Amino acid sequence: MTPSYHRPASVNEALQLKAKLGPGTVFLAGGTEVNNLHAPRPAALIDLAGLGLNKIETTPAGLRIGAGVTFQQLIEHPDVPAFIKKAAGHMANRNIRNCATVGGHLGANKTCANLIPALMAAEARVVLTDREVPVDQFVAGETSLVLAVIVPTGNRAIGLDHHTRTASDISIITAAASMTVEAGKVRQPVLAVGGVASHVVRLHSVEKSLDGQALPEAEKLEAMIAAAVQPIDDLRGSAAFKRQLAAVLGARVLNAAATGTCSCKGVR
Repeated sequence: MTPSYHRPASVNEALQLKAKLGPGTVFLAGGTEVNNLHAPRPAALIDLAGLGLNKIETTPAGLRIGAGVTFQQLIEHPDVPAFIKKAAGHMANRNIRNCATVGGHLGANKTCANLIPALMAAEARVVLTDREVPVDQFVAGETSLVLAVIVPTGNRAIGLDHHTRTASDISIITAAASMTVEAGKVRQPVLAVGGVASHVVRLHSVEKSLDGQALPEAEKLEAMIAAAVQPIDDLRGSAAFKRQLAAVLGARVLNAAATGTCSCKGVR
């Protein structure tokens, strides 16, 4: 059965439709999740294509990326930072990147999300209809309509990496880190990891242990990260495999951020 289809002319109309149509109604952006054969069939679709959410703008608060911006737009736009381009390039393949949107990616809130760790590391904020919230707060339970993401400018160094079975598969583990380094000491580090919980998480215990200290050797970092994650067994790997992989990637992105050696080049 084909769901009912609606195309509002404003954000307010979209919200009113969502409230009126009730449970089972979903917002439609790029459609990569809505059209997933394994996803529940929606009762109604509210198409957001006409709301002008597909712009990338430089503002005093930072780079504002509209919820309707596709991953391929991120890669091709000259004002998008290299680390965002790299994270966007980790998304499956170009066919998907041509459709998948930033807002849809946040709304789907997958554990193995490619862009969310990078946004967390950058201390980005999600623009909702009535407020702004940090990305880690959004993925922890927000269900509001996303209008944009603001990536602040600053001097934080960022590292990111991921592991996937094939170039066209979703990631198994994703990781991103950021920090400033003063006199050889780590300051205000952020470490975000995907694939180890129901959504991407910040490893606050690791961040707290590293703050104000010289970055430990890789072996010690890996042990700290492995102790801070609780992945599960599933078809993409055992919990032990994913714990080890998260530890290795987490240590790698922390070192990349500390040394400024992240290879953050985009793809086409």
